Amino acid sequence: MHNKKQWVLAAAMAALLIAASWFCVSVWRATPAMPVYGNVILAVAAFLVLMSGCGLIALMFYSHRKGYDEPARSNRTTARE
Repeated sequence: MHNKKQWVLAAAMAALLIAASWFCVSVWRATPAMPVYGNVILAVAAFLVLMSGCGLIALMFYSHRKGYDEPARSNRTTARE
């Protein structure tokens, strides 16, 4: 880091990260445990979201390789009178 402003910004961001982490852990410990069916539903939902994200990224790469992302071009020549 080259100047004092960057150090101050980095320190502020680190303090925010620590505070947010502390808050998350304190709330997590204060709440009751989730039932087994809740964990199963959460795991299935996370898996489906991950698979749909991977599928969309795969479609993006396929589309790019096939040239579907190129701008539209016309091969016709315009007739001038």
